[in-house]
Amino acid sequence: MNLKLLLIIVGSILSCNQKEEKIVIKKISNDDITIKWYYYSHITNNSPDIVEVEKRSTRKEVYKAEGIISNVTLNEHNIIIKLVEPENGIVYTKDVNKELFGYKIVLDSTGTFDEYRLKPKGIKEGGSLGF
Repeated sequence: MNLKLLLIIVGSILSCNQKEEKIVIKKISNDDITIKWYYYSHITNNSPDIVEVEKRSTRKEVYKAEGIISNVTLNEHNIIIKLVEPENGIVYTKDVNKELFGYKIVLDSTGTFDEYRLKPKGIKEGGSLGF
């Protein structure tokens, strides 16, 4: 009995100290910037989706929300974040920059629930499948 309790306590402590795994839904790169759309893998709760742009080792978070990002694309000098109207979603980004690294940020609210439902599940950063 004491051994089982000890194993449960040690397992709980070890699982709390593990690094959060980043699950990448989509990564887009050109010769200038890299856009990454991802979330963190949590066992006990959901993580918001994050859209981040990197240029020459400088990373900036562009948008953070739960339940509304259906796609992210790069079209010439426009970073387009396609959104489903946030009926049930939560938006954490208060003020979205209009421009970042010379690229215009476009929030497109024409996303559909089907697009959101069919978005990729993502891959753990480093290569294995994310669930």
